[in-house]
Amino acid sequence: MPGRDGWVSASELADYAYCPRSHWYSLHPPATGRAPDAQRRSNDGRRYHRTELAGESRRERHGLAYAAALVVGLIAVAGGVAWIFLR
Repeated sequence: MPGRDGWVSASELADYAYCPRSHWYSLHPPATGRAPDAQRRSNDGRRYHRTELAGESRRERHGLAYAAALVVGLIAVAGGVAWIFLR
C-alpha cells in the first residue's frame, strides 16, 4: 500500500479478526461515502456483534457457578446412592 511502512498495528489485526470485510473497507473506503442503507446495515451488524459478545461474556462469568452446582449435585446423588446401598 502506498504510504505504508509494512507494519501492521494491533488494531488492524483485531479489525481483521473481527471481520475481514470490515478491515478491507477500512482500507478502501467508497469514494462517494457511505450509503444510508449501508450505514443502517453497519449499525445492525454492530448491534448483533455486541449482543453476541455480551452473551458470551455472561456465559463465561457464570460458567464456574454452573460447574460448581453440577459438582455439588453429583456429590449429593452419589451420597444418596451410597446411603441406599450401604444401609
